[in-house]
Amino acid sequence: MTMEWIEPMEPILRPDAVSGHQWVHQVKWDGVRILCQVEDGKLRLFTRNRRERTGFYPELEEVAWLLQAKSAWLDGEMVVFDKNQKPSFYHALVRERLGDPARVPLYLRQNPARYIVFDIMALDGKDLRDHPLRQRKAILEERLAPGRNVAVTQDFPDGEALLALMVQKGWEGIVSKQAESPYVGGKRHRYWYKTKLQRKLLSVVCGLSMKGGVPASLLLGIRPGNEWVYIGKASLGLTQEHFRLLKENMGFLAAETPPFPMAAGAKDIVWFRPVLTCWVSFLEWTNDGSLRHPRILGFSTSSPDEADGTEYVE
Repeated sequence: MTMEWIEPMEPILRPDAVSGHQWVHQVKWDGVRILCQVEDGKLRLFTRNRRERTGFYPELEEVAWLLQAKSAWLDGEMVVFDKNQKPSFYHALVRERLGDPARVPLYLRQNPARYIVFDIMALDGKDLRDHPLRQRKAILEERLAPGRNVAVTQDFPDGEALLALMVQKGWEGIVSKQAESPYVGGKRHRYWYKTKLQRKLLSVVCGLSMKGGVPASLLLGIRPGNEWVYIGKASLGLTQEHFRLLKENMGFLAAETPPFPMAAGAKDIVWFRPVLTCWVSFLEWTNDGSLRHPRILGFSTSSPDEADGTEYVE
């Protein structure tokens, strides 16, 4: 029996770590949510929006033989680690945006993926979603052996201690889950919460968006490889002093074209040569590779070469 699509359960954002003996806490892996269906030794992968990704991640095919079951639905995160062994959403997004299947071997070498599994919703045709989380997790650990690219996430009893560790490591945050909770699609529950740390990175000012002839926001970019990548606009945090400095140096900064491809229809933009750096804080990455809730912290004397996408926790 093959189960129909299962809507993924979504954690609810809160500012601090929930506490109490009835809660378990897990690392919030900075990757792409992937649901995995196993049926008679064959694997199918889907994003949370039901986009099929089977074939995108050949290194995850080992799930099929690591799992002691004929069929199952698993929930987890596809994670790509950077050169410092830190989960990198940007690198995961590179894998997620695979356009040409012929490039899979290249991506496999440059950005190998791991599948961090945190839940099991069905096993051998039996729906487990009404089972308490602690029981589902025990079944998952019993049936899914660890592999080279597959692991089951660890539970921690102390959310504040785990959050402090995430601050120390500069990782994304934590997810807190009620141990007796069922698996409920969407956010119609009070069982899963996420606590995210404010992050920052060094970016390059690649342009200035104008509104009615007045500067409105900065267009930001990074260069994690050999090419510049657009990561969004930011206006929050900009001061008149920032705009004064930009105006004074406009002649030196101005360029005819942007350093990265831009969508058609971009207008009222003064493009800059990618030489001026600034620090920007943000909450998380969006699925299209832009910063969510960015805030300009200030200009920097750092070299544009250092704007490689490395993230820091404030």
